[in-house]
Amino acid sequence: MNIKPTMKAVRIHEYGNKQVLMTENVTSPEISDSEVLIEVINTSVNPLDWKVREGWLADENLHQLPLTLGWDVSGRIVKTGSDVGNFTLGDEVFAFSDITRNGAYAEYIAVNASSVAAKPKNLSHAQAAAVPLTSLTAWQAINDISNIKSGDRVLIHGASGGVGSFAVQFAKMAGAKVTAVSSAKNHDYLLSLGADAVVDYSQPDYLAELGIFETVFDIVDNDVETIYNNVAPKGLYIATLKLHDIPQRFSFDHQRVLVMPNGNHLGQIAALIDNRQIQLPDISEMAFEQISDAHDLSETEHVRGKLVISI
Repeated sequence: MNIKPTMKAVRIHEYGNKQVLMTENVTSPEISDSEVLIEVINTSVNPLDWKVREGWLADENLHQLPLTLGWDVSGRIVKTGSDVGNFTLGDEVFAFSDITRNGAYAEYIAVNASSVAAKPKNLSHAQAAAVPLTSLTAWQAINDISNIKSGDRVLIHGASGGVGSFAVQFAKMAGAKVTAVSSAKNHDYLLSLGADAVVDYSQPDYLAELGIFETVFDIVDNDVETIYNNVAPKGLYIATLKLHDIPQRFSFDHQRVLVMPNGNHLGQIAALIDNRQIQLPDISEMAFEQISDAHDLSETEHVRGKLVISI
């Protein structure tokens, strides 16, 4: 397959607001023996993208600048490393790539083959690009970090977004009784995903009457301390990008889910999708030239579903 020597990409050279997003022409990536080169058909914009752009993870020294953002990808393989035996040229795949490396706001991305899975047959590339980061975050929070037992009460805060939409469904699969927190306009949507109860965060003291939960998954990293009152003393509070400074009077376990690429997990999720056992988040498609606008929308933290970018 013909691979262009240079490609368009959206990169940052410094941390800051959306003004630091620069559309540039850069050298197409090389791959190692264990990697594949994917021609990007669609990527997506996640809260992780603008949080990295703003420097939320700068102190962890995960990134080198300039950096191409966007780590969801759906596309086709145009080159394989010598050690890759499970993919061939032309395969349609999707992946969540390593966030420490350049992402998919570009025409090509190099990804370790262990992070890649065959694209679900039932999905377009635009739909598939909405799946990896969000589904893996939910999968790893619900199935790896937590130990949900049948009948456990689970509170999902930020439930109508991409991660939350999957988390509601995975928690229900684990046998939980799920309470979903979102704006009122998304309550019917969350009930359609299987939520047992829905709560409007715009109501005063909306957390006060909810009771106690074995697991609280706080996708929006809520800094309202009263949410801690909803976690059982021996329960689990899961945040996303940051660990919280939990007051000493609380005895529950606190962990964060910093999503990791995993092709095996993604393959299991793809099977659930193809078997129509889970619903996909709603998607809104935007052009490559609208990545900055997509960051604006994502930063409101009121996006229902996923923002997908056509490359």
